[in-house]
Amino acid sequence: MANAVVVNGAIVPPLFRWEIQNALLAAVRRKRISLDRATESLAALDELGIAVDGFILTSPLATGLGFTQRFGLTAYDAAYLELAVRRSVPLMTRDEKLKRAATDLRLLWKP
Repeated sequence: MANAVVVNGAIVPPLFRWEIQNALLAAVRRKRISLDRATESLAALDELGIAVDGFILTSPLATGLGFTQRFGLTAYDAAYLELAVRRSVPLMTRDEKLKRAATDLRLLWKP
């Protein structure tokens, strides 16, 4: 996936930052990786130059709510889907519900 980001770029909603940090911190707490490895991983992500789309921060609170109901998504996952739909860009994910939604909307990234 990282290679695809290097080649094609990526855009994420602001919550991506906290989701990635949280996932890595959970791995550290479960002793799956060291704190140094988590820090290195975050630095590597910073090097990718992933763009952050701030639209969701100033949009109406109901933005993306339809996706939560239609596809059974969390509000967090709906933020990613809303961004892909609004920007007409493919969605890269490992989440099964989000994959099904992106497939249904013909937005799933295909390597």
